[in-house]
Amino acid sequence: MQTVHTIIQRVAALVAVFNNLLLIFLIIFKSHRKVGKYKYLMIYISIFEIVYAIVDALAVPGIFTLDAMFVVVTFEDQVLVPDYMLASFGKLFCVFFGISMAIFAVHFIYRYLVLSGDTFLKEIGKNISDVRYVGPYFWPIGSDCHPHIHWNAAIGILIMTIAIIISFGFIIVFGFKCYWETKEMIAKATHSTSFHKLQSQLFYALVFQTVIPVILMHIPASAGFTAAFFNSSIEFLGDLPSITICLYPTLDPLPNFFIIKNYRDAITNCLRRLIGLKGATVDVGTTAMGSYAMTVPQTVSPTT
Repeated sequence: MQTVHTIIQRVAALVAVFNNLLLIFLIIFKSHRKVGKYKYLMIYISIFEIVYAIVDALAVPGIFTLDAMFVVVTFEDQVLVPDYMLASFGKLFCVFFGISMAIFAVHFIYRYLVLSGDTFLKEIGKNISDVRYVGPYFWPIGSDCHPHIHWNAAIGILIMTIAIIISFGFIIVFGFKCYWETKEMIAKATHSTSFHKLQSQLFYALVFQTVIPVILMHIPASAGFTAAFFNSSIEFLGDLPSITICLYPTLDPLPNFFIIKNYRDAITNCLRRLIGLKGATVDVGTTAMGSYAMTVPQTVSPTT
């Protein structure tokens, strides 16, 4: 029988696949022409999140942490994959977690290169036999009945921590560079107003897309890792990321829907047609913020 946690993960995965497929459609057919090859990087991230959601839906991994243990677990009676693939899917889940931050670092570097004008790269009650798990146990009990640090686990987490710090460093450095390049570009008026607006929209969408995995994935998981390293973790620190991580690919496409005007307009127009709010759009003029329009509801004159 599926647990509530499993149901939440699979529903979130379905929504994630829908959201990202919708985003890919908008990127391909509704992008501003000046988005250029950047749309291929956006599509890559959406495909990554779709695969991540599928892995999460098939393996429905959970996180268990207590004292010095922090492990990702998969249960035979919950998964949709053969038993011999359980351990592999647990490891694959961890790999996707590690990649998630790095791809946004690459994203920010690319945005900076585009803006700067560079031409290159423009529940645990189970039998242990029914569970597969992967993760560190920092302080195992030795033959002397005292805890001793497990150096392989400690070094592995140290390497992962360094990689995440480096990724954050790239995001911060190139995020600020993108911000200043955008401001200077607007001040110099070297491009059209529509181009300036597009670059600002892409930048802020990327910022929010980066904040989402930081809040939902890396902060909860880091709290669990840190507490486990000091031999003081509690189960809540595993339950929390078990839920928040599965929400990442579901929520991450949303900033693009709300911030990038072309995509927002396409979704709004589609919703209007679906709920029957028909109207006639009349162009009124142009302001410093761009063109604007007024929608006049269609009416039917009474006949006599």
